[in-house]
Amino acid sequence: MKRIAAALLLAAAISAVHGQTLVDLRTQSKSIDFTNANSTRPIKAGTVLPSLCNSGDMFFKLDAPAGSNIYGCAALNGWAVESGGAGGVGSASQLTDFLAFPSSNTVLTVGGNCSAATPCNARIGNTTYSFTHGATATLTGGTGLAYIYVSSAGALTVGSNLTLTCSTGCQALSGVTSFPANAVPLFTWSSTSGTWDTSGGMDYRAFLSGRAITAGIGLVGVDLGGTATLSVDSTLVALRVPAPATATTACTAGVWATDGTYYYVCVSTNSWKRTALATW
Repeated sequence: MKRIAAALLLAAAISAVHGQTLVDLRTQSKSIDFTNANSTRPIKAGTVLPSLCNSGDMFFKLDAPAGSNIYGCAALNGWAVESGGAGGVGSASQLTDFLAFPSSNTVLTVGGNCSAATPCNARIGNTTYSFTHGATATLTGGTGLAYIYVSSAGALTVGSNLTLTCSTGCQALSGVTSFPANAVPLFTWSSTSGTWDTSGGMDYRAFLSGRAITAGIGLVGVDLGGTATLSVDSTLVALRVPAPATATTACTAGVWATDGTYYYVCVSTNSWKRTALATW
């Protein structure tokens, strides 16, 4: 009888050992500390963002620029880079405005980090354009280079000789082989046989920029307090002034005037000559 009972206990113990093959860390553990673990992999990783995701999913993009590797699924099937803002003293900031990346082999996402709370801004002249959401460029064919920029009219643009379409908030232009004048360059991205190259991006975004202005013939340039002022070089280009009242009205040699009846020219300091105007 004792032998039977012992056998039954042994069988129960073996069954219990073999029956529990999985451990539920949520309910079967306490105060877990992975500090000394050989490795931990809390999120999925790869070079292409999954086409499907649920809000709260995370992904580590292996080929993204350092500091912009982690993506979060903010909405159904919508990835956005999770990057910090400007760092404090002793830390570095990461430029993330208008970040571009291939979200699939044929879809390039531009400005996936732009939102109403954190808009992506571009300044053209004295006008600042704000973009509160990103856009996508879907490739259907071609091999070559796409130029991604904000146009002088403030439009997010993908210009190329490829066959592609842009989503709302973006315009696709054909025949573009370089960044247009007065545009704000963002990226170039290469494609091969209708597929975006995984590492084909070249970042042209600039946090700091400047423009050198040089006066040409007939102009004089003055740079004062960060403002460049261009004016006509009066020694080369005659200036128009009000018509003189007399032949000795104050003037500087070279200036001219007209009142519809006469054409006046100052031939020397305070000395005018005139000739009548006539039709023919």
